[in-house]
Amino acid sequence: MTDVRREVFGDFSVLHRPASGGDGVTVHFAHATGFNAETYRALLASLDPSLDVFAMDARGHGMSTAAGDPEKLRSWAPYRRDLERFVETLRRPAVLAGHSMGGTVSLELAAARPDLVAGLVLIDPVILPPRQIPLYFLARLLGLSLRLVPIAQAAARRRMEFPSKEAAVENYVGKGAFKTWPREWIEAYIDGGAIATGRGTVRLRCDRAWESKTFATATVNPYGAIRKLRCPVTLIARADDGPPFTEAAREAFMKMRPDTRLLILEDASHFMPMEHPEVARAEIERMAGAARSELG
Repeated sequence: MTDVRREVFGDFSVLHRPASGGDGVTVHFAHATGFNAETYRALLASLDPSLDVFAMDARGHGMSTAAGDPEKLRSWAPYRRDLERFVETLRRPAVLAGHSMGGTVSLELAAARPDLVAGLVLIDPVILPPRQIPLYFLARLLGLSLRLVPIAQAAARRRMEFPSKEAAVENYVGKGAFKTWPREWIEAYIDGGAIATGRGTVRLRCDRAWESKTFATATVNPYGAIRKLRCPVTLIARADDGPPFTEAAREAFMKMRPDTRLLILEDASHFMPMEHPEVARAEIERMAGAARSELG
């Protein structure tokens, strides 16, 4: 198995799993809000060795040092622009895969720059159902987004500091959003998402104020971007009707893009890459195979 290594792109930290030989299809995986590329290391390392795999820590996340000022964040456009600048440096159009926020930002980049993207694999992306869009637009105008997004309120209260990385891992194992995660995925999340403070403790790298503001400034209406997509798309969603990608949102997406490949996982939560990495791996490899045929 080819090693996953860490590289630097300006103010951004990027995991890179080089192709084992030849001119492999390029894949970029974008992480969810509050997480980091390291969280998904097991998935990245398991992908077909012929693929050239990248995963960038988003602004304000992981080991990237690009400034994350919550007072200045108004939308997810900065995340899309950061990803665009990185993908522009790749040798050929890339397959973009992403989880949650990472899926939505990848979608927005594919719509804005179809020349850069050979295919999309979106895992439970953040997409509002159409009927909720007016309410969220109004809340955004009135500065009331936090009240409509409970997860943003929870993130604002998130514990930031722990006695050690081991203590941080134990704090999450089997609890809350992490209850279905294998322990090694939690360890990877902490490895990429915590830093020593100099006081004998460790602190999460993604500040809770930045994480909270990111949740509160999620893209309100992605349907214009969905309409502009020109590349093949795979959606991976869970069977229940919870956010961030409800049944109504899925139906609206499929109505707009009926050629999309849609997979519904019955035994899954929002954290599908952690629970069913084999599905994510198979779909990324499937999309990469289609891109290889298309790109020649």
